[in-house]
Amino acid sequence: MLLTDHNFRLSPAGLVRVRQSLKTLQPIDELKKGPFTLQVTVQGYQQTEAGVEVDVCLSATSRSGRPVWESVLTLLSKNGLRKASRDSLRNKEEEPDDKENMKQVEVRVPWTTGLHCVWSLTDYSPHRLLSLPAMFCGLKPQTAPGFWMLSVCLAEIEKHKGVEIITAPVSVTAQFKETQPAAGKITVRFWKTSKNLAQSADKDLSFQVQLQGQNTSHMVGLISRA
Repeated sequence: MLLTDHNFRLSPAGLVRVRQSLKTLQPIDELKKGPFTLQVTVQGYQQTEAGVEVDVCLSATSRSGRPVWESVLTLLSKNGLRKASRDSLRNKEEEPDDKENMKQVEVRVPWTTGLHCVWSLTDYSPHRLLSLPAMFCGLKPQTAPGFWMLSVCLAEIEKHKGVEIITAPVSVTAQFKETQPAAGKITVRFWKTSKNLAQSADKDLSFQVQLQGQNTSHMVGLISRA
């Protein structure tokens, strides 16, 4: 496992998931394109106000050698002497220009948030892709809420917007912003946003996840066509 390799510079204990980007370059087809070659590498370390961040790159290539998907996961080793500031992150939260365009769905958070049960809708599901970084990095089930939230969020978006919205080629970015919610209910919100004001038909999809009854987002993200 990458995080327990002797060359990994940070202690795996207490690492916090900060950001994740995911690109599906081709539809996942195990029969036609598998088996896949999987690779995980450390892109680099960066000192921040909150601590040290590490970017972990994960990728999969088909049997023909063509890239199928890639993901960059940013983990944070917190500085124990300084509390991470969330003000700048909160300022980046988007709100839909037209709230009638926004869809809002409530989802119950189970006591166990393993990824094995959160998505079974289609063969195009990124569920397997979201679980791979967890397996590569050696994350145990109790550290999976971020992956669970993203998987559930994409499942709800697919349910209401159709499978085309997450069909390759597509790029998904997510930022994990607050302490992950315990069992209860979360509110998933998503809406279309224009890439270019001059071309209103060319739209991305923004999404947020909030704990029910709170105004602070636990996760914000964007889906865009590659």
